Amino acid sequence: MSDLETRQQLLAAAERHEQELEHALVDLERAVWRPFALGEQLGERISTHPVPWLLATVLVGFWLGSRSR
Repeated sequence: MSDLETRQQLLAAAERHEQELEHALVDLERAVWRPFALGEQLGERISTHPVPWLLATVLVGFWLGSRSR
C-alpha cells in the first residue's frame, strides 16, 4: 500500500469521524437544551404579555406583605 493510498484512507476516515462527532454534538445539544427550554418559553410569554404578569406579581407581593409574621 502506497503512502498516497494510506493518506487518502486516513482523510476519508477522519471526515467520517468528524461527521459522526457533529451528529453526536447536535444530539447532545438537544438533550441538554430541552430542560432549559421551559425558562425560555416562560420568558417569551412574559415579554409578549407583561401586564398580567406584573399584576400577578404585585398581588402576590401585597398578599405576602400583609401576612402576619
